[in-house]
Amino acid sequence: MPWPRSQLFEIGDLSWCPSWLHQHEQFTLTKLWTLKFPPWGRESLATKACEVFKEHMQDLSSYTVLDICAGSGGPTPVLEFELNRELEAEGEEPVQFILTDIDPHIEAWQQVCKKQKNISYIETPVDARAVPRLGNRKECRIFNICFHHFSDGDAAGILKSAVESADSFM
Repeated sequence: MPWPRSQLFEIGDLSWCPSWLHQHEQFTLTKLWTLKFPPWGRESLATKACEVFKEHMQDLSSYTVLDICAGSGGPTPVLEFELNRELEAEGEEPVQFILTDIDPHIEAWQQVCKKQKNISYIETPVDARAVPRLGNRKECRIFNICFHHFSDGDAAGILKSAVESADSFM
């Protein structure tokens, strides 16, 4: 590369950011997944992400989807709603989702789980570089847009863990 690596930060990542602003930032990022912006297409990013799931994963109902850097929930509630709405209409079992993070957002996750029964969470910190295998279902790890949070070494460790431990990742 002809220029040095630059790493982006969200304002909520900075130590001085008040919690109310961080929560607003997380809410806004989640809402962006449902935004439909006509020049780029008639579907939201969440709908497009669900199309990738359906196109590349056989027997989607047999998977647990593990969001390894979930923040305050990120797009997972939107993905769960979109995917499971279609599976239910087809008479299929729902996909299960699990929220994890090195810095768990328990209060936000509790609110998500009250509304969506196919989402659960792990209360303790989970290092994305060494995620344990959870249960006996097939496992898909999702990274969404979280890689800007990680150094190159950490990102390599996260991908290595996914390749070695999970059945798939997106």
